[in-house]
Amino acid sequence: RENGAYRRLEESPAWRKYRSEWDETWNRVEREQFEAVDAFQKRELASFRGNADFVFYPLSGPDVLYVTRFFPDSRVFVLAGLEPVGSLRRLGEFKPENLDRELRGWNRAVRSILARSFFVTSEMDRYYHGRVSDGLLPAILLLLARDGCVIEQVRYVRVDSSGEFLPEEQDGQVRRRHEGVEIRFRRGGETGSRKLFYFSTNLGPEFERNPRFSRFLHRLGTPDTLVKSAAFLLHWKTCTGLRNYILESSNLILEDDTGIPFRYFRPSDWQVQLFGEYSPPDHLFRRQYQ
Repeated sequence: RENGAYRRLEESPAWRKYRSEWDETWNRVEREQFEAVDAFQKRELASFRGNADFVFYPLSGPDVLYVTRFFPDSRVFVLAGLEPVGSLRRLGEFKPENLDRELRGWNRAVRSILARSFFVTSEMDRYYHGRVSDGLLPAILLLLARDGCVIEQVRYVRVDSSGEFLPEEQDGQVRRRHEGVEIRFRRGGETGSRKLFYFSTNLGPEFERNPRFSRFLHRLGTPDTLVKSAAFLLHWKTCTGLRNYILESSNLILEDDTGIPFRYFRPSDWQVQLFGEYSPPDHLFRRQYQ
């Protein structure tokens, strides 16, 4: 913005270079990735509109781009994974002399989603545990803003034993590690807000042992579920609870072959539509061949 708080930094050569590179990359991504996603959404998913209360994206990392593109009419999104929520830095923490190095770090931190269409777990471990930021929140906001969204509010939240979510400030405790975050945002021209939650939580055995998060999901209602680039975790016994929740609760499941194995979609329960051609997983996941 012309009178924005970051205007002085945005006039620096480092920022101008960073913005130019982002513009070039974004134009390529729109052309090579999102044109096909948007066309698929209109052709295959638009007719399912309005049947779910929210969109659930487990094992998501900070990938807000694909979930909001596949489900553009949804008002509530819930993302979850092991990666920490992280925190926002204050304006005074940004130093002009360090700006070029920091912006180069952010280019590397989001490179894989723009080049490969997914975040790589080892790269998230490297960049979002202190090297670029202390969690996913800044990356989520960066990608939302770059995709044309206006951020209205950010607040840290937690879930109590009954599954109700509460703003952190209501319990009077100061936490070093945040459990969850709620982001209110809107697209340009919209008047109503959308909500996006990200929770840092174990979706393996802990999903059943400590049911606070699953109770939160049940409170929200019926989801449409997206599973994408999930490292085949839903093939494993450790994710039985999460897999059962998705199968029993979802109105629609949109997934690639790294999600719930094909054999779990019984014809009596599911109407299945396959797309594309199936190729064997790479050598790390040979045992997950279907």
